[in-house]
Amino acid sequence: MNRNYFLRKKLLTNLKRSFLALSKTSLKFLKAIFRKKSILLVSNNRIKTINLGPISQIAILMCLFFVGNLIRQTLQYDQIIASKSQEIQRLKEVNKYFEDEFGTINEKLKKVSEYLNAVNGGKQDASATEEEFNVPKNIEQENLSRAEKKTIDEIKDSTFALNSIQENARVRIKNIEKAILSTGLSLKKMPNPQQMVAAKKAELIAEKEISLNKASDLRKGQGGPLLSEDLEKADLTQNHEEDALERELEKVQFATEFDRLFLLEKLVSVMPLEKPMKNYYISSGFGTRADPLTHRTARHQGLDFVGPDRAKIISPASGRVVLAGRFSDYGNAVVIDHGFGITTRYGHLSAIKVTQGQVVKKGQVIANQGSTGRSTGQHLHYEVRYRNTPLNPRKFLEAGDFLSNEKTTKYVNS
Repeated sequence: MNRNYFLRKKLLTNLKRSFLALSKTSLKFLKAIFRKKSILLVSNNRIKTINLGPISQIAILMCLFFVGNLIRQTLQYDQIIASKSQEIQRLKEVNKYFEDEFGTINEKLKKVSEYLNAVNGGKQDASATEEEFNVPKNIEQENLSRAEKKTIDEIKDSTFALNSIQENARVRIKNIEKAILSTGLSLKKMPNPQQMVAAKKAELIAEKEISLNKASDLRKGQGGPLLSEDLEKADLTQNHEEDALERELEKVQFATEFDRLFLLEKLVSVMPLEKPMKNYYISSGFGTRADPLTHRTARHQGLDFVGPDRAKIISPASGRVVLAGRFSDYGNAVVIDHGFGITTRYGHLSAIKVTQGQVVKKGQVIANQGSTGRSTGQHLHYEVRYRNTPLNPRKFLEAGDFLSNEKTTKYVNS
């Protein structure tokens, strides 16, 4: 116990001695550096002496250090301000670019909306409601600059334009699906009961349609192949991927709204929905009829169009010519493969304007009306087939009228 006490006391004594020695040494060092100095000022032949003690010298040194530090920080601030100014200028340029691009996009959105509204016949679903545009709560509008308010207004316009586009897209999708369904190419493998009832009603209405043309006039422009087993089996489809259309339609079922619209537009673009002649009347419809040559009941697999002498025949959709020449009872004929198993046939032509393998565009002249083959007079025998199965062309033409908002033509006995 006593031993520890003496050791602590001795340690404290040594520490005090060391501190005092260090203090004395420091004072000697400071006195050596900051010993008394005199500054002589000579002015007007007079000499003035200013004496500077250690404390004055230390104070002056600290002031110089403070001033030097201020100068150093000022230089750094100038560099920071210059850097920030450059960054602000760059942000202004980027912001100006985005403002211009935003304005351009808004204009394009408006045009897309106007286009979709036009193809929908200017009608929009009445049940659709315009979503309100809400400015974020953390933005105080009264504190915004004029440019910022303009940006908010542009965002508001683009939001409304997108809502309009989305609503018009829904209407367009609905119209295309209705048109495809009306042709007999269902969007699903099995139509639902409502679709079947609607299709049956359409058939009943079609049976009641009558022609304003005299029967004697109609018989002058009729014809078509007398069906045989060879003709029934003749498959001129170049695209042998029979499930291509089904696969495409299955994609449609699981696509998002706009993807669904693009897929449906792609399908519609290859479907023969346009009329193959401009000025015409229908002399014979699709289905059972009295054959114009044998006068016996026979099945007619297309429509007979009668137009002016040697009237131009046009392709109702883009595709590839798979036959251009003589073809059985069709006489001079053209067959176009539109893809997805869909083909169109044109018979009794007087002249053919395309060659086999040629790619044709929608609206392109492919032939002239004639009376070659099994025919009673100048006319066009027109067929639409899917997987070599004849479909009623009237349904395709009416679907085209529906999508283009044209008044639907009445097609006799079809």
